[in-house]
Amino acid sequence: MGTFDGWSQGEHLSPEYTGSFATFSTTLMLRPGRYEIKFLVDGEWKLSPEFPTVGEGLMKNNLLIVE
Repeated sequence: MGTFDGWSQGEHLSPEYTGSFATFSTTLMLRPGRYEIKFLVDGEWKLSPEFPTVGEGLMKNNLLIVE
């Protein structure tokens, strides 16, 4: 979920399995800009270590930059 859709719907992530590990991905058609995102996993908000973060506390989100 994120600012790309006003935190309204989010996008479903599809799993890709490699051995005992799973990678989740989706494709978004976004205009260039900065977007804040967060992952909703089993009813809990999660941040990804793969992306930088902005904000603090409950307002801490990952930052996605589209160029």
